[in-house]
Amino acid sequence: MSEEDHYAEVDISDELEDSENLFKNEKQFEVNEDEPNSIQNSEVLISEDPDSGEKKVTNVKTDVVRITKLPMARIKNIMKMDPDVHVVNSEAVFLVTKATEMFLETIAKETYNYTLQHKRKTIAKKDLDVIINKVDCLCFLEGAMDF
Repeated sequence: MSEEDHYAEVDISDELEDSENLFKNEKQFEVNEDEPNSIQNSEVLISEDPDSGEKKVTNVKTDVVRITKLPMARIKNIMKMDPDVHVVNSEAVFLVTKATEMFLETIAKETYNYTLQHKRKTIAKKDLDVIINKVDCLCFLEGAMDF
């Protein structure tokens, strides 16, 4: 296998466009106080029935929208554990969170593909060890699984 076969193609333009759209439309969202890290969109739609000329008022609420899958508050606390870091910018927390999610997704996909090649259904620790040793971009993790 060539070295290029180990690298997964990751296109972050979609993620960035989605996040930009969320930040641009921030004024339309209200934070729900019952659920932390949730954003809801509340709109009132007024429509006219063409047959009777009556107006109908409909409340539309969308589901909870999450920008990231990992909790950004936890990532921020981990970043602040460094004694040299006192203040963390929210954009930096977002970028670190997204990078972490993409890293975990890549390593999980590599391990899953390796497990499928060996015709097994369960991912084991030894599969992750093999992937860390096999894939060049993951070599920095050598010895990380020794516990």
